[in-house]
Amino acid sequence: MSENILDIGKWKEMVCLYNCFFITYFIDILLNYIYSFIHKYMVLYPFLNNVLTIYGEFDNPVEGDTNQNDYDVLCDQIVRTSNADLGNHKNVCMKLMRNLGHRSINSNFLYPKQERCNVLYNWIYNSIKKHSIPRNVIIKCYEDYTTLKNVMNNKYICPYYSYDDTYEEPINIIMLQIFESSMDIIKDNFIDKNNSINLRCKSYVCELVNLYNIMNSRYCLNLDENDIKRKSTCDILKNFKTAYMLFLFGDKNLNDNIPSLDNVEKEYTKKCLPSKPEVPSNAPRDNDVLELPSLPVDSGEKINVFPFPSPLNGEKPGSSTSSTVSTAIGTLAGASSILALLYKVTQNFI
Repeated sequence: MSENILDIGKWKEMVCLYNCFFITYFIDILLNYIYSFIHKYMVLYPFLNNVLTIYGEFDNPVEGDTNQNDYDVLCDQIVRTSNADLGNHKNVCMKLMRNLGHRSINSNFLYPKQERCNVLYNWIYNSIKKHSIPRNVIIKCYEDYTTLKNVMNNKYICPYYSYDDTYEEPINIIMLQIFESSMDIIKDNFIDKNNSINLRCKSYVCELVNLYNIMNSRYCLNLDENDIKRKSTCDILKNFKTAYMLFLFGDKNLNDNIPSLDNVEKEYTKKCLPSKPEVPSNAPRDNDVLELPSLPVDSGEKINVFPFPSPLNGEKPGSSTSSTVSTAIGTLAGASSILALLYKVTQNFI
């Protein structure tokens, strides 16, 4: 009997080892895919490289930082008193201390801009999901951050609040906030004479307009003011609409090419979806033999094909199916929502 118990114990141990191996193997493959996709993304949407650059800075190791020892001492205490995993969670704690500018004199930390705060929130959200970081760890890091800011009489901060508690579908809210804080860059590149950049900007704008419509249709059409989470979500969407209509659609150089957020579904269909070509009366019928004109073998001209986006997942804007796509991809193994912003790009490369 005792031998059978030992055999079962060994079997369980082997199963655990195999599971750990395959999980590690899968994570390695996923990370390689993500880094490969980052490169492809940067090529396709170069006007948002700054967002990826900031995110990369936030996720860099802390080794070599002049304040590394301070981070180590503080985070050792924070993680231990939070009953967290010292081996895994301490590393994220140290990065967060660095990203908040703990004892830094760098102006990016002393006077953070909204764009930088939005990317920081994105990084925090993804880190929590990826590493299962206890909320107490984040809160205690922020307590140190706000204490130092108060001592310095510096009111320029990136305030902390839990996106999961505050907003519906938080990854989508982060995506919209990043778009909003990047409107000046998008606007400058949209009116660029480079037709390729122009089309890419339009594709990006259409994707986020569609996402706005999905969120607004789902949570704000019949808003219960007593539902705090929905109200907070709709407040963000309202601010997004105001900024978009004033800064982007309000520009006479842009409003003919991008959809208005008033009557958004009609505008999206008109300006973001390819129209069906009219068939001439003398066009060949199905039973006719059609001879295609031949292209020059080497014309020296490069044809750039970049189709305008269809609604997410091929569904109509506002459908329950389409709204799950960005959330699912954005939370996949803690993948950056910056990548999720442009998840459809993979279809063009794979």
